[in-house]
Amino acid sequence: MTDALLQPTHTVRHIKNVLIRMTDGVRIAADLFMPEGSGPFPAVFEFLPYRKDERTAGRWNAHYYFAERGFVGLRADIRGTGGSDGCALDEYTVQEQLDACDVIAWASQQPWSNGAVGMFGTSYGGFNCIQTAMHRPPALKAIIPHAATDDRYHDDVHFSGGCLMGIDQVLYPGWMVPMNAMPPYPQYTTEDWAGVWRRRLEGNPPWLLAWLRHQTEDEFWLQGSLKTDYASIQCPVLHLGGWADGYTNPVFRMAQHLRAPNRAIVGPWQHSRPLDAYPGPRINHLHEMTRWWAHWLRGDDTGVMREPQLALYVQHGAPPNPFLPHMPGAWRYEPQWPPERQEERPLYLAGHGELRAEPAANSGSDAYAYRATVGTSNGFWFPVGPPFGLPRDQALDDARSQTYTTAPLEAPLEILGFPKAILHAASSADIAFFSVRLCDVAPDGSSTLVSRGILNATHRHSHRDPSAVTPGEIMELEIPLKVASWVFQPGHRLRVSIASSDWPTVWPSPLPATNTLHHGRVHPSRLILPVVGPPVEPLPEPVFQPAVNLTPRAISSSERPLWQVSENVLTGQTIVQVRDCHRVRPVGEPFEVEEEQEVETGTSDAQPDRSYARSLQRISMLQPDGRTDLHGRVSLRSTRDQLHVDIGLRVLRDGEPFFEKQWLETFPRHFV
Repeated sequence: MTDALLQPTHTVRHIKNVLIRMTDGVRIAADLFMPEGSGPFPAVFEFLPYRKDERTAGRWNAHYYFAERGFVGLRADIRGTGGSDGCALDEYTVQEQLDACDVIAWASQQPWSNGAVGMFGTSYGGFNCIQTAMHRPPALKAIIPHAATDDRYHDDVHFSGGCLMGIDQVLYPGWMVPMNAMPPYPQYTTEDWAGVWRRRLEGNPPWLLAWLRHQTEDEFWLQGSLKTDYASIQCPVLHLGGWADGYTNPVFRMAQHLRAPNRAIVGPWQHSRPLDAYPGPRINHLHEMTRWWAHWLRGDDTGVMREPQLALYVQHGAPPNPFLPHMPGAWRYEPQWPPERQEERPLYLAGHGELRAEPAANSGSDAYAYRATVGTSNGFWFPVGPPFGLPRDQALDDARSQTYTTAPLEAPLEILGFPKAILHAASSADIAFFSVRLCDVAPDGSSTLVSRGILNATHRHSHRDPSAVTPGEIMELEIPLKVASWVFQPGHRLRVSIASSDWPTVWPSPLPATNTLHHGRVHPSRLILPVVGPPVEPLPEPVFQPAVNLTPRAISSSERPLWQVSENVLTGQTIVQVRDCHRVRPVGEPFEVEEEQEVETGTSDAQPDRSYARSLQRISMLQPDGRTDLHGRVSLRSTRDQLHVDIGLRVLRDGEPFFEKQWLETFPRHFV
């Protein structure tokens, strides 16, 4: 019966650029993907700043998929982007959320509507469907966030454990500088095309500047963070996530704290759709989304609410490979989160680099030098452009960290949940970070990253009001690690690697330091594992449709990718470079967009305060009547006490200068 309900039974009509007037008069541009037929139909809504008309045209295929099955696809540009009026003053603003509520109300009142609207999205679109649901618009009946967060300060691209993120400071916000300056298309916009673009060029600020004004967890970050009030969401939630993605933690916090009906599917995937992500296995997640929509927006019996709460891919472990095609493992349902059979199992740091089940009777300590360049093997999950890359062999970073390792396992050990470290630590500096990596060490010595976490010790008492470390004082630090699923195999060893950096993911702390880890019964530094044993009764296994090849809605190509780590021996700097170039042309359209981005970031162990990151972005719009080139430039440099930002935007029309603007600002470093 379910299969019959979810078959493609409609042809689809794509209606371009319907203008929807907001309460304040601004017009939001939306495309409709209409099922042919009398209806009425529910609508499924996606709201992004990434331009519906060309850059993300490849994602039209999801809306076609839903429309073929009786749902009106609604894809809109956020105000100040694409074909919409207004200015994009920042990401995830209250105004953006209110606009989404207006669009939902509009959709529910159309002649073709049955009054029910769902909202979904990956990454940015997942964020704002969670945030919109917090406002409880009456017509919003269900949401499906994918790769999204409930905590904007700790689980996004800005800060982690009170540490300023590193390469992300120029990668994503740098890309948004020219993105937010791109013109709308005259054929797909309001009659005031010139005015819309002029206001955008003059009025869209670089988002990075606002982020650096808020270096602690203040109201700026709490706005739009569901963690402040999980009860605010009352509509059902289907949450999609990936173990290798950067937004996995929120899936499980929401599974634990939401009061509304909710389900989750978590695979081994990177920051990409489960239909085409790696590592595999891939699944047809659009089918699972359609089951959710059909149940909550149409009242069809798809069986989705008779299934256990979570469908998880249990990872059986793999050798380190940044482009792993397939993760060994198996799908399994879990009826609740956290699992009842989950238990906390401590492993204690001990002398001679041992990691053991009981604390040593005698007190001991290990001192290590802060090396700002530790972390380059940790890979990239970043949400902008390839090359995404899983962590590489951790052996190099392990060798430059303080490590503690178990004896070889005699039986498999499965963890499922949030590991955490409790460290009794001291530093010679008044600003110091402590990073922890949990690794799986194979018999051949290769080291695979399983989970990691970091804490700025000045945030040990509060993320809102940090305080300096007292040099030499022993602190008890609790460091949460990223949620993980992993089965350590017999003969393998568990390793905890502790350092004071995770670069280039995290911006280095400014002061050279010697840091000390204390262990033994008096100072029981330890790792706490979320161990799960076999269930009392076997758990059922979910069965998913395999990934399918959808009709291409855009033609894309990539060239000249780069991911390089090098050392300048003369300066002592370690340098990471990333480059990507790709083109997108919507099928049937006479224009295309070409994008190129180069990012470089560098630091040194001797002078961690003098770190830098810079990016260059070029976006070219190629149309029959001419060419528009937008060049963005972002530079972030640090000193002991300051962060210096230099941002530039230059626009050319057919090779001639058209518009230019620059932003310069210096920010005091507030314990970062």
